[in-house]
Amino acid sequence: MSTHTYSHVYNQTHSFVFLSDNMRNVLREVIRENGISPDKLMQDWSTIERGIRTWLDSGHLNNVVVEFFKYGSAAADARWDFPIRHTGSGVVDDMWLDKNYLRQVIAKSKRPSSDCTYRVLLCTDDGAPEVSGFTRCSFLSTGQMTARQAGTVIATGHVTASATYWR
Repeated sequence: MSTHTYSHVYNQTHSFVFLSDNMRNVLREVIRENGISPDKLMQDWSTIERGIRTWLDSGHLNNVVVEFFKYGSAAADARWDFPIRHTGSGVVDDMWLDKNYLRQVIAKSKRPSSDCTYRVLLCTDDGAPEVSGFTRCSFLSTGQMTARQAGTVIATGHVTASATYWR
């Protein structure tokens, strides 16, 4: 019994690490392909990663969002959502990131203006444990933009991340 439990915990932890590492790659790609430097993402990654891993482990993480906006604006110029499903693909050894598909989707998405910056938001279900470096906040307005679901971009046997972009 303990061998099975260890194997499950090990596989699930490996899935969380895979999703977290590849979420960094996906966010960096979306930011860079929109003509904005991902330096801020990379500088803040240790805090963002701590939130992602904590809330994946507790089962509370439900969405990772990047909002592009002009300083002082209450509206997003562009937005990407990465809904997290804790059901996964069901295949234990299934781990993939489809970068080519992601690039195709980015090419169809609304580009923020070159004077925009961005912020990464981690969305959790009620009851999520506190993580230092995070505070509650609200989404910026999406105005007349509409969400376009693009499908799964990261998959593991335990957890998946889809992409939704706003146009």
